[in-house]
Amino acid sequence: MMSNLRWRVLGVALLAICIVAYEPAAETAWHRLWLPIGMAGAAWLMVQNLAAVCLGAALLAGIHSDPGSADWIPARAYPAVALIASIVLAAILARRFRAHIRATHAARWRHRRDGSTDDAGREDTAR
Repeated sequence: MMSNLRWRVLGVALLAICIVAYEPAAETAWHRLWLPIGMAGAAWLMVQNLAAVCLGAALLAGIHSDPGSADWIPARAYPAVALIASIVLAAILARRFRAHIRATHAARWRHRRDGSTDDAGREDTAR
């Protein structure tokens, strides 16, 4: 079942507009920076998974970065996009990890409190 269908359709429409407007050989910031960022936003609207979009954005921006370039887009903008996407991805993964640890911690304590065996099936003699 598709949830948030309106947002997903909006993402498809935005991506279609960005693809039609995109010209790979163009040298403007609009074509080299803002349209790809718009495509990333459209991808987020379609898949509704910020971690996946941040991973893709960090990888693509990192690949296209050239810190020694005289052009400001590969020298500063792409590394900045890669850094921001990496920080957001790290925050998402850390939050998910902490939530998983919290959930398993509670489950382990419930198991220890309710049962008389440990995780390996041995009897708990410490009681």
